Amino acid sequence: FKKSGGGGGVIQMLEKIRQDAHADEAELLATEQNSQKAYEEIVQDSNEALTADEAAIVDKSKLMEEATAEKSETDASLLVNEQEFTTLDETLSSYHLDCDFVVKYFATRQQARTEELEAIAQAKAILSGAKFEEFLQEA
Repeated sequence: FKKSGGGGGVIQMLEKIRQDAHADEAELLATEQNSQKAYEEIVQDSNEALTADEAAIVDKSKLMEEATAEKSETDASLLVNEQEFTTLDETLSSYHLDCDFVVKYFATRQQARTEELEAIAQAKAILSGAKFEEFLQEA
């Protein structure tokens, strides 16, 4: 049995296909490893970002609670201040009415006081023995 001279070409072609298949396999394995590595980096970056976002949410929630508590205190303080203001306003109105009364009737009260003092002076004079006719002539 003799080797055919044309059979070496088929074997070489099969060997070339095998080498190409090994090269493609090596390239696919390298590409898959690179893709796996990139995927792992993306997952790790996503997890880190998620952890950072969760921490930010916790921090912002604490700030929100503090701000809400401060707002509640401020609202309560505002309510107390409004009540105090209302009380002071009522007191001021009361004093204003009293003052208006005094100012309105000041001249009348002063006249009455003057007349009362004159009456007391006449009473003293009468009780001291003065003659009442002198006072009647002056008036």
